[in-house]
Amino acid sequence: MINNSLIFLSLGFILFFNLNSFSQEFEWHNWEDGYKKAINENKIILLDAYTEWCGWCKVMDRETYTVKNIQNKIANDFIAIKLNPELAGTYIFDKISYSGKDLIQKLSNNKFRGFPTTFFVFPKTSKSYMEVGYIKAEPFDRILDKYVNIR
Repeated sequence: MINNSLIFLSLGFILFFNLNSFSQEFEWHNWEDGYKKAINENKIILLDAYTEWCGWCKVMDRETYTVKNIQNKIANDFIAIKLNPELAGTYIFDKISYSGKDLIQKLSNNKFRGFPTTFFVFPKTSKSYMEVGYIKAEPFDRILDKYVNIR
């Protein structure tokens, strides 16, 4: 009976700590909601520019954005937005309307080079920076720190 109680208690602790695994999942937003939220919360926009056909975009989703430390940093310091510029839509940035492709060109200062590209947008100043290509978790972690420190 005592053995069963110890096992039950141990399992309870394990489940508690696994369910509260010190990780905060972040939420992906669309541009309209995320842009407003970033302004209201004074946070940096992390914009993931992707396409449906981009294999490296899917790898980054699987291997970079699922790392707990990265999830925590994004949840705490950024508003995460996914944008497929190939889809029809109108996006307001700095009070000007853009198509998806035009918004990407604006954020990249007409130097967009391919997918995936991660943009870091500071909505209060309208400044943006881009990191091109698939980025593994460890260097991406340092990149997140770099942009938090710019703020």
